[in-house]
Amino acid sequence: MRHLFGGSTSDYAMEQVGNQLLLRPGATGTVWDAVTGGTQLTDLTDTSGLPITSVVAAADGFVAFYGPEDATTVYLDFGLGRRYAMVASDIAEIVSARVAGVQSAAADDATAKAADAQSAAIATAGANAAALYLPNAITTIDSIINPATPVAPVYFAHRGGGMVRPEHTLVAYRAAAAMRYPLEISVNVDASGELWCLHDPTVDRTTNRTGNLNGYTTEEIGQQIQTNSRSLLGAGWAEQRLVPLRQVLDEFLGRVPILLEPKANDAVVPTQQLLDASYPHAPRSVIWKCHIGTLSLPWAKARGYRTWVYLDAGTSDSTMDGKDSLVDYWGVNTTFTDTRISQVVARGKPVFAWAVYRRSQVARLTGLGVVGIMASDPRYVSTSAPMRTASRWDLQIKEPGCTPTIDYDPDYALQFAPSPDVGWVSIPAVPFQSVGLGTYCPVAAGAGGYRISFDMKFKVLPGTSTLHGGIYFGKQSDDAYRFSQSNATGGYHLVMRANGQMQLNKHTAGSTSGTTMGSAIATTAPTADGVMSFQVNVTPTTVEVRRTDGTGWTTGALADTTYRGGYFGLSNGSITDVATRPYWRNLVVTQL
Repeated sequence: MRHLFGGSTSDYAMEQVGNQLLLRPGATGTVWDAVTGGTQLTDLTDTSGLPITSVVAAADGFVAFYGPEDATTVYLDFGLGRRYAMVASDIAEIVSARVAGVQSAAADDATAKAADAQSAAIATAGANAAALYLPNAITTIDSIINPATPVAPVYFAHRGGGMVRPEHTLVAYRAAAAMRYPLEISVNVDASGELWCLHDPTVDRTTNRTGNLNGYTTEEIGQQIQTNSRSLLGAGWAEQRLVPLRQVLDEFLGRVPILLEPKANDAVVPTQQLLDASYPHAPRSVIWKCHIGTLSLPWAKARGYRTWVYLDAGTSDSTMDGKDSLVDYWGVNTTFTDTRISQVVARGKPVFAWAVYRRSQVARLTGLGVVGIMASDPRYVSTSAPMRTASRWDLQIKEPGCTPTIDYDPDYALQFAPSPDVGWVSIPAVPFQSVGLGTYCPVAAGAGGYRISFDMKFKVLPGTSTLHGGIYFGKQSDDAYRFSQSNATGGYHLVMRANGQMQLNKHTAGSTSGTTMGSAIATTAPTADGVMSFQVNVTPTTVEVRRTDGTGWTTGALADTTYRGGYFGLSNGSITDVATRPYWRNLVVTQL
């Protein structure tokens, strides 16, 4: 814009004569951009807006005109020996506006710098807090995954070790963390928006209530919902409260790595928001666990989380290819074929398998190249020695290594009898069901071998006198044994029939029928609820079965060295009615 020049006592055409300034009315002057030299400015207008190239003083010597665009200072030359400076008449407003602009810019700059400094301070504080909360000495994800190999796999506590402790409870997580096993945690959300550690979207299977978790408020869950694990783990267990995810993260984050999965769709965003808001350092020790069909992987990778993505048996290679760039570790189920597991391993990323509860499963999986074992009984499957030699079934607590044919199912779990039969156990499933006793395995034989002693009874006698129960032993591994079925490894089977006939059978891997060793021994027929006592003696060269509650019936020491494996268990044999199943107590393993 053009600014007006004129209006002050300096804005006159004057000449200095001696010590006086004399007005020069009608004088014509030129306008310049410098006090000396410079460029003449001719883009001028008079006060009415008409273009002019020079200025003429009025009758009183007053000078007024509009200067060039944006000029605020000019120099007038009336040919009287020097140039006189003139400033725009609105210079005060111009200066004030410019000062205000400078002040505003300075304020904006200061605000921006303060915000940047605040953000930097928060980031630094967060990093420092993370360093304090997650000191360098903790077990981070990389420190356990990077060195894992099939020879030395990493073991995770599936559901906190749900085959030996109430799943997804604080008592389970604490026990697993105390043994330094990373935790596998599933979460769902309640009606109040609180996240709880729970595998299923409903509470039916694992608690004393029914319905969807998101149909209960936080207060109702905290006060009214407990686990119902006794049917799976034994009546000796106290039922547990459900535990909020926040409590678990506060207690275990940084102590052990955590595989975290929001199970139902409505739990995904609340889990992400909780991690973002309260645990920005979580990627150091949390693996984002999810199904191959998830949409949450970009969120996880953008924040630096490692990801474990588990597959279905029918997941195609093309589906895996589409997610591969967002996946750090692949997940396979123990039910997958050897071929499929090998194909996933061949993709070159670490592979973890779930849910593992047998040592024989570990051997199979690591033999295929799996490096991560997600175990529902991690202490048992990660070790290779017996834990004890005598049962404590009177405590009614499921033992590590107690392996039914189907996991996580109370219908197949070892059942502890109530009063007046406390101390007795049974298998509440037929036909051909068994339970391995890995707690005592592999049996630590002495120089002369070993002995297994136990009591057995039928509370209700089988309707058919040839039906039988007993124990199996001598197996090389803890794979499942089922009478009259094809088994992965061979061994021996003590048979006690309802008619009193006792015999020793040998079963060969892959065969559905056993072979009787020696002769069947006629003993006194069992009575309902009558206690029978047995000994199994295994020496380096012989096998013998004795019934010791009567006259000392025995098969005699039968020469046979076929099976000297250290795994054994209980068998319902050929029983077809759960009501007539056998019961056992007082198990003792002795070196010979």
